Amino acid sequence: MLLNPRSAFALGMVDIPPPPVLPDDENRHLHCQMAVELPIQDVIEAAVAAGWSEAEALAAIIEVADNLMLANVNNAELDALLKAMKRKLE
Repeated sequence: MLLNPRSAFALGMVDIPPPPVLPDDENRHLHCQMAVELPIQDVIEAAVAAGWSEAEALAAIIEVADNLMLANVNNAELDALLKAMKRKLE
């Protein structure tokens, strides 16, 4: 049972532009931030429309991003370990 029974707010597909710079550009991360800012704002607005507070939505996005980054780092470490083991077996 929902504590605040509101209809779910659905998000459509978002268009994120491709990087306008090469991978080694020192400001590439800033371009990425600008590219994802509006879609993230849309997610926050959708969460607020669904009944969550803005602070809850922001905290959730931060936690999800942190968990994704940790998983990405763990995957990279596992890949490196597997490659090292494969080299030893060759």
